[in-house]
Amino acid sequence: MKRINKQESPQWFEDWKRNFKAENNRNAHYKNDFSADDADGINRRRRLRESLVNEQGKICCYCMRRIYTDSSHIEHFLPKDFFADQDLSYENLLASCNGEGTMATEDEHCGHRKDNWWREDMISPTDIEVEKIFEYLPNGKMNSVRGRATSNIAQEMIHNLGLDSFHLERDRRQAIEASEVFNDVEYSEEEIRSFIEYYSNKDNGVYVPYCKAIIDCLEEML
Repeated sequence: MKRINKQESPQWFEDWKRNFKAENNRNAHYKNDFSADDADGINRRRRLRESLVNEQGKICCYCMRRIYTDSSHIEHFLPKDFFADQDLSYENLLASCNGEGTMATEDEHCGHRKDNWWREDMISPTDIEVEKIFEYLPNGKMNSVRGRATSNIAQEMIHNLGLDSFHLERDRRQAIEASEVFNDVEYSEEEIRSFIEYYSNKDNGVYVPYCKAIIDCLEEML
């Protein structure tokens, strides 16, 4: 999982919340106020998704697949049904992919699979520790890092977010195979570190999909 570096909340979003409170004498909530089904609500959701997708370098907050404004949804890390006071907190909002879009439960992953699942010891994609608790293998599999206090919750996150799905393992494997990891070239340590630097950062505002999986495999080459 790639750490998401949250930026300042968009000014228009904070202005909308402030104006709503002034007009209605109460704080707005996501479901019935911000995310209304009228044209204004649809436009607000799209505008917020666009901000989140761009902030994340166009990768899903959980699985790191490529996402766009029209192929993602607004994800509440702290479920809005349980944390109503956080349902419009920008710090709690992320952009998740829409999974595989099938009727099969085992195909679902990320935000739609997570739904209202939550544990107090879950690690947020915005937490600096999130890149240390998972490991990716060249075959596309994903595990929790053993020997850490977070190993149990990390494994639960993999399962409850569907990050061990066939589709994601396949896509991660293909991304790793397309990278320098499987090139029939003997790279120097300096070259490998330059590849790691490339995959660790945005290029023209976007990350390479499954970048952290590629980074883990490159680090094993050092």
